[in-house]
Amino acid sequence: MTAASRAVSARRVAVAVGLLTLLTGCTSSAPAAPTLDDAVAERRAAIEAAERERFNAFVASSSARIAELGVPVPEFQGVVAREVWPDAVAACIDQTDPRIRADRVDDRLTVSYFGMVGELYDRSRWAIESCTAQVGVAEPGAAAPPGPIELAWRYDDARTRVLPCLRGAGLAAPSLPSEGAFVAAEAAGSPWSPYALLQGDPAGLQRALTLCPPSSRLIAEREAAP
Repeated sequence: MTAASRAVSARRVAVAVGLLTLLTGCTSSAPAAPTLDDAVAERRAAIEAAERERFNAFVASSSARIAELGVPVPEFQGVVAREVWPDAVAACIDQTDPRIRADRVDDRLTVSYFGMVGELYDRSRWAIESCTAQVGVAEPGAAAPPGPIELAWRYDDARTRVLPCLRGAGLAAPSLPSEGAFVAAEAAGSPWSPYALLQGDPAGLQRALTLCPPSSRLIAEREAAP
C-alpha cells in the first residue's frame, strides 16, 4: 500500500470514528423515559410540599401564642404513612409535655389532659396542636393533579404496555394521541383512556382491566408498598 493510500485509509477511519462518537454522544445525551418510580417519587414530593405548606400556615398563625405559652418551637418532621402517624404524634406529645396522656387506639390517636386548667390547659392544647401539625401524612393518591413526570410516564406506559397488551389480547384499542393532546386532555379534566372503546362491553372491559391494568393501578400498588 502506498503512502497516499495509507493516508486515505487513515482519513476514512478517522471520519468513521468521529461519526460513531457523534452518534454515541447524541444517544447518551437523550433524556431517559421516566419510570414508575420517578412518577411515584414526584407524587410523594408533591404530598410533602402540601403538608409543609400546611405546617407553615400553622406556624404563621400560631407561633406567637406558642412562644407565649413556652411550647417548644415546632419543626416540620416530614411525612409518614397513615398507619404510623398516630405513633409519631404521640411520641412528639410525650416529649413536648409528658403530663399529657397520648395513646393509640386502633388507628386513631387519643389524648387526655384531665385536671389541667387555665394556662396549663392552654399549653397542653397548643402542644397537641403543634405536634399534630409537625407530622404530615403521606396519603396514597392524595397528590392531584398528576405532575409532568407522571404524565410523561403514563403516556409512555400506554404506548409501550397497555395498548400492545390490549391488541395482543384481541381487545379493541384506540389510537394513541400525540403527547401534547394527551396532556391537554388531562388538564381539561377529560383524560384519554386506552379502554374508551370498551365502555359498551362490560365483559371486555373487565377482561382488559385484568389483563392490562391501568397505569393508575400500578402507581397505587407502588405507593402502598413499604
